[in-house]
Amino acid sequence: MSINQTSADSLIFSQREAAFSKLRKFYTDSGQEGETLTSSAPVILEGTKSLAARRAYLVRLAYKPETRVSAISLITPPELCWGSGYFPFNWEMYASLIASHSKIIDITNKGGNPTPRCSFLNALKGAYVEGILPPPQVILSSSAYCEGVSYVFEELSHEFGVPHIHLDIPSYSNDLGIKNMAIQLSDAFFTMCEINGLSKKQGEDNLRKAMHHSSIAKQIYLDICEIRDMHAPLNLGLEPLHWHFLFSALWGDESGIRICQKIKDGIISVLEKDKWRTKCKTGIPIAIFSLIEYGRTNLYKKMLDNNAFTTFEGANYLGKQSLLKTDEIFDASLDELFYNLAENLVNTPMRGGDVKNETVNYMDDAIKRGSKGLVVYSHEQCQMLAPRLHEVENTAASKGFKVISLNGDCILGIPPGPAGIRLGTFLSNLQEELYPSNFEIPEDFIDNKIGGELLCSWRVGVDFGSGYSKFSIVDNQSNVIKQSVFFSGIDYTSVLTTVKKEIGSELDYKLAITGVGSDNPSFKDITQVQTTEISALIKAIRFLFPNEKNLVVIDIGTQDVKIVKFGSSPENTWINTNKSCGAGTGMVLAQILERWQQSIPEMTFKKLDQMASSANRSELINTTCGIFAVTNVISALVQSDDERRRVILKGVYHYLAAQAIKLLPAENQNGGKIVLTGGLANHVSLRTVFTERGFDLLEIPRGIHPQFLVSYGAALML
Repeated sequence: MSINQTSADSLIFSQREAAFSKLRKFYTDSGQEGETLTSSAPVILEGTKSLAARRAYLVRLAYKPETRVSAISLITPPELCWGSGYFPFNWEMYASLIASHSKIIDITNKGGNPTPRCSFLNALKGAYVEGILPPPQVILSSSAYCEGVSYVFEELSHEFGVPHIHLDIPSYSNDLGIKNMAIQLSDAFFTMCEINGLSKKQGEDNLRKAMHHSSIAKQIYLDICEIRDMHAPLNLGLEPLHWHFLFSALWGDESGIRICQKIKDGIISVLEKDKWRTKCKTGIPIAIFSLIEYGRTNLYKKMLDNNAFTTFEGANYLGKQSLLKTDEIFDASLDELFYNLAENLVNTPMRGGDVKNETVNYMDDAIKRGSKGLVVYSHEQCQMLAPRLHEVENTAASKGFKVISLNGDCILGIPPGPAGIRLGTFLSNLQEELYPSNFEIPEDFIDNKIGGELLCSWRVGVDFGSGYSKFSIVDNQSNVIKQSVFFSGIDYTSVLTTVKKEIGSELDYKLAITGVGSDNPSFKDITQVQTTEISALIKAIRFLFPNEKNLVVIDIGTQDVKIVKFGSSPENTWINTNKSCGAGTGMVLAQILERWQQSIPEMTFKKLDQMASSANRSELINTTCGIFAVTNVISALVQSDDERRRVILKGVYHYLAAQAIKLLPAENQNGGKIVLTGGLANHVSLRTVFTERGFDLLEIPRGIHPQFLVSYGAALML
C-alpha cells in the first residue's frame, strides 16, 4: 500500500468516526411524529426481520473505520462489490432510511439544487452537507435512465476525494448492447480490485463466489415468487414492501442465501398455519408500482384499514432472470460471467426505452399474482418513473386493471390530506367491485317526521366538501325532499351539527356521509354509512342513468377534478383524478371571486358566469399551475377595463375545461356524452366550452342540481 493510499485511508477513517458521532446526535435530536411502513405494518416473518437486520448492519459497517466500502446506486450489480472486496453501501437506500427522520425536509433542502432533481439525491447531498454521510473508498453508479444519479455521485466523489466509476446502461436490450455492457462491467470490476489492492486472481475467485451466492439466493427468491403465483392472491399483508429485492445489496453476499431461504420457509409455514391467506377471498389485493413511500405517511394505515394487501411490488420485481447453473459458475469463463451480469442488468424491469413492452409484461405478471388494482407513487422529479406513468395508466385501463397515481414525495412523506382521501376512494371502489353490497332497506324501516308531516323511509346524505358542504334528504322513492349547501370551514364535526339543525329535530332518519373528513372515527357511531365521494358519485350515476353506456362524468370540485367513465359493465368503470396540483379545479374561480369581493362585496359566482358568457372571445390562460393561473388572472383583471375582464373570465372557463379534458381517456378527449357535476356544472360559460369542443351534455334527471349529486348518491347507499 502506498503512502498516499495510507494517508487517504486515514482521512476516510477520521471522517467516518465524525460522521457516526453526528449521526447519533442527529437521531437523538429527532422528534418523530406520524406513521411509517414499519410502524403501520410490523413484520410477521423472521426472514424479513433478518433482512432488515442485515441491511442495517451494512449501513453500520459503512461507518466503521476499518471497513472497505463501495457506495452504489440502485440499479448496480452488488456482486462487483463483494467480488472486489468491498461492502456495498446503497446510497439511495440510505436516503430512504433517513426519510422517516423529522429533519428530512431540512436535510433535503440543504442538498437542494436549482436544477430539478429528486429528493433521493437531494437528501443524499444534504446528508453530506450535514456531515452524517460516511465516505466510501470508491463509488459505483449506473445511469438507470436517470442522469441525476451520475451527476450527484460524481459531485460527491469530488467532495470525498474518492474514485467514481459509472456504468452507462444501454436503453434497449440487444446482443451488442449487452456485450458492450459486459466490457464496462469487466473494466469497472478490475479497476475496483486495483483500487482495493486485490490481484486479478483474487478478484476473479471472489467474483465467482459472489455470483455463486447470488445465483442460489435469486433462485430461492424466484421460488418465493412461484409460491406467490401458485397461491394468488396470497395475503401477506404489507410484508413484501419491507423486502426491496430488486435493489438489494445482498445479491452476492452469503447471508442472502440464508435470508431468502428463511423468508421462503416462513411463507410456507404461514400458509400451513393460516389457510385463509392462500387464494384469499377477502380483502383487496393490490400491486405497488416501482418506488414506495419511505417518509412519514398515513397511507399504509389507510391500506390496512381498508383490508388491502400487496401481491405484487415493483421494488421486488426481478423480471425474467438469466441465472447461470451453480455448478458451472466456477468453470465458466470471465467473459461468460460478465455477459450474464450484463444481461440481467440491461433487462432490469421497468427501465430503458422499451416502455410499452416492459409495461405490458409488468401488468401481466401483476395480474397473474392476483392483483386487482395498482397504486403508483408518482415520485416528484423521477426521470425513470415520469416517462412511464402515461403508458402504465393506459395499459392498466386496456386490461381492466384499476390504477391510482398518488402525487407526492417518496422521501419527504405524504401528509394526511388529498392523497389519503383519494387512496380511500380508490380502495373503496375496488372493495365495491370485488364484493358488491346488496343492502336493502328493511320493510319495517322506521317512520319519520319532517315539518310535522308523517312520512317514511327518509335517507340523508352529507357531502363534506373542501370548500362547501352539501346534504340531500331523499324519500323511499329516491326523490329529493330537501337540499342545502353551506361553507365547510375546517371543523367537520360542527358542519355535521349544522346539517342536523337544517334537517330539524323532528326527523328520524338514516345518515350517510362522504367527502373530506368523512372517515373521521368519531362519526362511526352516529352514521350508518361512511363512503367515498367517487363511490357515492358512481351510485348516483348508475341509478339516474341506468341505460347509458360509455358515459363520462366530470366532477369539478373546489380542490380536485374527478373523472369517471362507465363502460358496458360495472367492472369496466374507469377513474382518474388530478394529482396534487389544483389546476383546473373550482379553487381557481373561487379565489378570483374572493379577491373581487374585497372590492365589490355583492359579486357572486353567477355574476362572474354572466360576465364571461357575454364576452365574444376568450383570453388564453397559459399555465398548468393552479396558483400561477390565479396570480396571472388577478394581475390581468386589476389592469383591465370591464370589456377585457369579460374576455379574461371567459378564458378562465376555457382553462378549467381544458384541464379537465386532459384527464379523460384519449379516446374521449374529442367529444362524447358527458355529465358535468359540481358547483360549477350549471355555469353557462363552462357548459358552452364543453359543447363547443364536441361534448354532448346530459341533463341530470329528477331536477337534481349537479352540486348535490354526491350527497344524493350517499343517501342512495342507505
